[in-house]
Amino acid sequence: MVHLPDDSLGIYVHVPYCIKKCRYCDFVSFEKVPQDEYFYGIAEDIKYAASKLCDRSRYYVDSLFFGGGTPSLANAAQLGIVLDALRKNFEMRDPEMTIEVNPETVTVEKAAEIKVLGFNRISMGVQSLNDKVLAGMGRVHDADRARLAYRVLRDAGFDNINLDLIFGAPEQDLRVWQETLREVLDMRPEHISFYSLQLEEGTPLYRDYTDGKVDLPSWEENRAMYHAAAEALKDAGYHHYEVSNAALPGFECRHNLKYWNMQPYLGFGVSAHSFINGCRGEADYSGSDKDVCGSRPDRSDECRFAAGKHGMFGLGPESESDLKGDFVFTKLRLLDGFRLSDYSRMFGSDFCSDFAAVLPELLKDSMLQLIGDVLRFTPEGLDNTNPVMGRLIEALEKPEL
Repeated sequence: MVHLPDDSLGIYVHVPYCIKKCRYCDFVSFEKVPQDEYFYGIAEDIKYAASKLCDRSRYYVDSLFFGGGTPSLANAAQLGIVLDALRKNFEMRDPEMTIEVNPETVTVEKAAEIKVLGFNRISMGVQSLNDKVLAGMGRVHDADRARLAYRVLRDAGFDNINLDLIFGAPEQDLRVWQETLREVLDMRPEHISFYSLQLEEGTPLYRDYTDGKVDLPSWEENRAMYHAAAEALKDAGYHHYEVSNAALPGFECRHNLKYWNMQPYLGFGVSAHSFINGCRGEADYSGSDKDVCGSRPDRSDECRFAAGKHGMFGLGPESESDLKGDFVFTKLRLLDGFRLSDYSRMFGSDFCSDFAAVLPELLKDSMLQLIGDVLRFTPEGLDNTNPVMGRLIEALEKPEL
């Protein structure tokens, strides 16, 4: 029997509106002004979720995350519709309340609105402080706008700010990346996320790259950028706690830790994911009244959603094998790794036996290291996270002979 952590609950709300879609972006988002109907629909789904899924004596909410898109494009009334529904239908216990913003939307008035609504954590998509790099990625803002937005948020009283950065981008080399790193570290945000640019099929950047119109840094330089960031963050006193995330002590993202620790969360809004009671699903706002697990709307559509579709409840139970795969895929992203005894307690089986087909070789190749009861990535393994994860998941999928 699988035993999953099931006390505190995270809530994710997807706001799929942007001023302009970035050239690398594959998220579900639309270049459209936020619509009131969308937020009323989410509010109705929140009420439905509370009535159908949540045993009030079992769950309490301690993290909210409004992601996108650009949630800061929504006005205070629209955000308030969702927040009011959450507060009326779920027990809140001092929640970490994060909202994603982009620099071009941050004004003195917007920062004050967000503060009044109760958000206590900001995640801002800076990506770079080099104008050529920003232009190459199709960002709306320039570096000075990002610097100004950060000062505005500080002046508004926000004392828990994450800055998102991207490396391995067009027009970027190690020197340019290190310049951004140095300036960001001088700003001293509480949290820094640093992601390698991913080429997603179907995006403008992907097409330009495959057509030979855009060059990207080599794999070796990409890895040099990653290790430069890890070293600089450590030297500056940040805790590099997840593959792509670092924080000043005590400012690790509570909400994202739920994903990496397989704690329950509910997602509201188009394309949002949920995981609760061993069931996983993706919201479907395609206009069907049926509960559909794993479907997503046509991205060319202008977001056909309607109140009361309750799309997030296309939830299906995961097999034990899938849950084990989830455990490995999420827990190993944490740089501290995980305890084999926690795996045994959750699944009632031995990790080394379950992964006997690949674990010895991964240890021998110095991709993973086992220290006592703790398994984690080595520095070499961090450069090969996807292949290592793939081999582990494949070992679960192979039938025993």
